[in-house]
Amino acid sequence: MKDVWVIKYGDHTIRVVNTWTNEKLFVDGVLQDEQVGLHLTSRLFGKVKNKDGEYEEIKVSIGSFLCKIECRIFVGDRLIYTTKQQMSG
Repeated sequence: MKDVWVIKYGDHTIRVVNTWTNEKLFVDGVLQDEQVGLHLTSRLFGKVKNKDGEYEEIKVSIGSFLCKIECRIFVGDRLIYTTKQQMSG
């Protein structure tokens, strides 16, 4: 099993890769965080520059819910992506 989510944020690309044994967060192709091992839930953290050149925190939440993997990506305090939007759309 491998899930990959790719989100554009301004001029940047945020990519989250989830497998049975690890989760990784990439920003513009650079690995920013990784969790190794089997987890039911994971959090990944990183940073991205906004249009003003200031760094904003990235938080990724990955969890298993009713045999489906859900992913939520936040920049700052704002939810920018959730698999629930993708499933309902």
